[in-house]
Amino acid sequence: MDDYVFGGASDIDRAIGYLIALDNSQSNALAVLQIDDIITELTTEYEKAVADPAYRTDDDFISRLAGYLEMADVRENPDLR
Repeated sequence: MDDYVFGGASDIDRAIGYLIALDNSQSNALAVLQIDDIITELTTEYEKAVADPAYRTDDDFISRLAGYLEMADVRENPDLR
């Protein structure tokens, strides 16, 4: 998703939904903890984006968010693989 443009709270919310589903399917405790940390970070950014629609997080977060959304796209659309 090199051409990804931050879409605000809705993109973060979609990534949270994907990661919650991934978290719920995990049996590896370490993976669950890592996913939980990511969900916490996403939730914090989501709350900031909801509070201020003009909010734009840093580029590092946007890069990671793009990756989560790309994984969600592949999961929802297996033909994208």
